[in-house]
Amino acid sequence: MAKLDFYFSPGACSLATHICLEEAGASFTPKPTYTRKGQTRTPEYLALNPKGKVPMLVIDGKVLTENTAIMTYLNRSYPAAKLLPAGDALLEAEALAFVAWCASGVHPVMSRFFGPQNFCDLPDSTDNVKALATKAAMANYGLIEKAVTGKDWVFGAWSAADAYIFVFHTWATKLGLDMSGFPNYAKHAERMQQRPAVQRALAREAEAFAAMDKAA
Repeated sequence: MAKLDFYFSPGACSLATHICLEEAGASFTPKPTYTRKGQTRTPEYLALNPKGKVPMLVIDGKVLTENTAIMTYLNRSYPAAKLLPAGDALLEAEALAFVAWCASGVHPVMSRFFGPQNFCDLPDSTDNVKALATKAAMANYGLIEKAVTGKDWVFGAWSAADAYIFVFHTWATKLGLDMSGFPNYAKHAERMQQRPAVQRALAREAEAFAAMDKAA
């Protein structure tokens, strides 16, 4: 198999790919890269990934970025893990559409909470940015709630889509958002936490957090 180096920032959206790597049973070298410390903006990192973001998977020296692309690569490289639905072209396309929506529709909204100044730099604008983000996030969470109602996983069997929406639920918890209107989404997060692959990814990220705080 290919040599994999996985660059991630603990607690970031890279957790979705982190979970998929574990679900696939892939052998990889973890490379904690802390966005809060500017480590994705160093000349060395930017030489590999000019986007200055995570996740980044280096495959035999070749760089692959973006959760959607990495998940697709892992799905094809580790077909037994069934990271995306197989055998039905339309269902597979629907799963990719859902994952792409997570990246392009849900994630940008959540980014407003973590960096409101990047969306409006007018004085005293932070509260307004976050209020609008909350409204948009609730709409997105409503769509996710519908996607997991009446079933354990978004597409029936577990898939990368479930890893991605789990990230957004962890963010909502950290932000203290009112998630009481999304009980099925909460149950989904609980099921995710029971999966060994998720537990391994979370444990590794917790260790990385601890190491970052110790070095501070």
